[in-house]
Amino acid sequence: MGRYSVKRYKTKRRTKDLDLIYDDLSSKEKISALLNQPLDETKPGLGQHYCIHCAKYFETGFALKTHLRSKVHKRRIKDLKEMPYTQEVADAAAGYNLDKFIKRVEQIKNVIDPNKQSNETELKNHLDSKLENISTTEPTLPQDFLDQQVNSVQNPQQQ
Repeated sequence: MGRYSVKRYKTKRRTKDLDLIYDDLSSKEKISALLNQPLDETKPGLGQHYCIHCAKYFETGFALKTHLRSKVHKRRIKDLKEMPYTQEVADAAAGYNLDKFIKRVEQIKNVIDPNKQSNETELKNHLDSKLENISTTEPTLPQDFLDQQVNSVQNPQQQ
């Protein structure tokens, strides 16, 4: 009882499960939809800087770039290389629906995995080209950006 029962179900920072992310990575349509999202002011960075592997939005392109080199991101990529844990796996471990499980494993090996591998290489190339010219001094607030423009107009000799 008490505070521990409340903490157990806290879903404030809950992200997608691995099986849903695995499905996102297996189709090109879902990847392109997630990379080219419309502007949404309720999401960090207006929804423009999104890591598909971690299902996480970032404030700036530089934050996304540093996240892609982080240990957390690399661990998530390693987890996504394996077949995701689903209810079919649990049923097969208990001895139910073994035929259905074997068919699903064959489908993943023959159809989904090759598509997923090619999609991941295309995604990596897209992110590398998009984040190639991101600088560390990217203004995070519109006020900082406006201050830089005002200073450049007032003092054109410094540039």
